[in-house]
Parts: sequence; structure tokens; C-alpha cells
Amino acid sequence: MKPIPGACSVRDDRPLPLEFGGEVSPLTIEYESWGRLNREKGNAILICPAFSAHSHARSHDRNGDAGWWEAMIGPGRAFDTDDFFVICSSLLGSGYGTTGPRTLDVATGEPYAGSFPIISIRDIVDAQVRLLDHLGIDQLHGAAGGSMGAMETLELAVRYPNRVRRVLAMSGTDRTRPYTATIRHVGRRAIQLDPAFKKGHYGDRLPGEGLRVAREIGTIFYRSREDFNSRFSCEPVETPSLDGVTFDFQSYLKHMGNKIVGTLDPNAYLRLSLSMDLFNVSRGFENLEDALNRIEAQVFVMGVSQDPLIPIDEQRQLHDALLQAGVSCQWHELSSHYGHDAFLTEFDWLTPRIRKFLGAKNSGVTA
Repeated sequence: MKPIPGACSVRDDRPLPLEFGGEVSPLTIEYESWGRLNREKGNAILICPAFSAHSHARSHDRNGDAGWWEAMIGPGRAFDTDDFFVICSSLLGSGYGTTGPRTLDVATGEPYAGSFPIISIRDIVDAQVRLLDHLGIDQLHGAAGGSMGAMETLELAVRYPNRVRRVLAMSGTDRTRPYTATIRHVGRRAIQLDPAFKKGHYGDRLPGEGLRVAREIGTIFYRSREDFNSRFSCEPVETPSLDGVTFDFQSYLKHMGNKIVGTLDPNAYLRLSLSMDLFNVSRGFENLEDALNRIEAQVFVMGVSQDPLIPIDEQRQLHDALLQAGVSCQWHELSSHYGHDAFLTEFDWLTPRIRKFLGAKNSGVTA
């Protein structure tokens, strides 16, 4: 996993203590930005990446490739760069330029690989706050993310209540329930059982088969049942075979699995996946209400009716818990056959609502 072309990076030599033990030192954080930071440094918005995403959320002069949230960031879009300075950093543990398993361990001169420590969402947020400190941003206008990114925004709002004024948590939750954790557990097992992974084959060629299967498993839960049933045929497209492609959905899953091989390191996949299963924003507090009581930001919670990974009732429960804790909170429910991934696709629906919540000019403008 090479750094993203055109991205910036900062190095922090202070040890970063980790929630479940150990530390990272030195810490390198890769980030990209769009728009201009105003004189008061009060117009910054932090984009918090989801599981396999990175700092390249939007194209720019130094990298013209479309970003993973291309339609959401830019002039007149949901995160309007005419109004806001938008920042996105690669996640701690991901290896997309930010310190992770592919980073050289200064103690050995070799990549951390399997020795990279276990990390949590809290650790990821602590690294993001280190970046804000480097940029001289004391308080964000907003922080936004979907799925794992939503976990990051909530952790930020609870642990650093004075650092953010608005939080957008889409397809997220206050804690991972066992049902969702079992799905990711099976994906991690696929990687761990890959013979190439167990032999530790690294260098320029990363173990791929287990990672490919893990991504295929995840993809089933990123989209809805309606999406699969409407897009694919129940009839064979080739002569039935146990080894080849019998149904067209198999080609789709194989394509999604192939996309991640060579981009996300298997050790990064394992650690980021586990960090989501470990997520509980109330850990260390008496209860959830005590944790959410710390939030000073306004909160935008968005759930998807057809989400099979984090069911809609969990997201409603998050909204209700925020209200119970006295937090100013909006609830937005979206019906979309894209399921959990709707925050990556339903731009026309999201854009006016986000613009209004952020206080952007002409909030009815769509991307």
C-alpha cells in the first residue's frame, strides 16, 4: 500500500498510547484537503473514512483521480469547498501513508506486518486529533463519516467535546452488537486461514485469496437483499460448476474481492475490522447516557431502512439515546436498495440535508 499521490503527510514523534496496550512511535499521518482554511480556522470539516477508504476522498490539482466521496466534496456540493476547508486523513493502521502494518518498525528496520498492535476507534481518533493539532485547528465546524467513519465522529464528539461543533454519523452505531461482529469475524478467519498469509509472504506481493474472500463476505452485507435480487438473475449464466462462475452475482463478488487485493494489506484489514468490533463509545463510562452527556456538538444521525450490516433499529436507538442525553440531534431515515452503502451512493438525497445541517449557503443546491 503506497502513499496516495499528491497527499500531504505529517510526522509526530510523540508516542501515541493505544487503548488496549502498547503505543505507536513515531506516528505518520497522511491527509488531503480541499478549500481554504479561514483566518479564524473555524471552517474546517473532517471527513472520517470508512473501513477500506483513505485520504483521497476527492480529486484535486495534485491527483486528478476521482476520490471515494467525489460527488460529496467540492463547490456547491454537500461539503462545500466554497464555504469550508475539508480534510481527510488515512486511518491509523490502514497503511495508506498513515502508520500501519506496512510501515517500517524503527526498532527492527522491517515492516511491522503481524506485529503491529491492536488498535481501536479511539486510537484512530486520537491520531486524527494529532493532525488537527498540527494544522492549528482547535475546533472543527463539523466531522462526518459513514459506517466506520460514523463511529469515529461519535468517538470524537464524546472524547473531545470541545473540538467539534457538528457531527454527521451515517449508517453508524454507538457500539457493535454481536450479530455484526460475527460477520466480520468470518472475514478475518478467511484471511487467517490463507496459507500464504500464514507463511508471512510479503514484499511486493501480498497474500490475496483470503483477503479476496473476506471482501466478498463483507460485500454481501454492504448492499441490501433487494439490490442483489434486482440486479442479478437466479438462472445460471454458465454451465454449472463448483469451481467456475455459475451465476452472475459470483462475477460481481469476485470483482469486488479482486479490487481490494494489492491495495489493503491483510494485516491492516484484520486490525481495522477488529477495531470496529471493539467499538463501544461508552467504554469507560458508567453507561451510554453518561458518555453521550459529554457531547456538545449538534448531531445528524442517518440510517438506512434496508441496512443488513447495522440494522435500522440500532441507528434509531442511537438517535433516541442522544435525545435522552440532552444532545441536539436530527434523525434522517433513508430507504435505499443500496443498503449499508447508501452513504456512498445516494448523493442527491444526502446533499441538501447535509448542506442545511452544516449551514452552507443555498442549502437546496444538489451535487
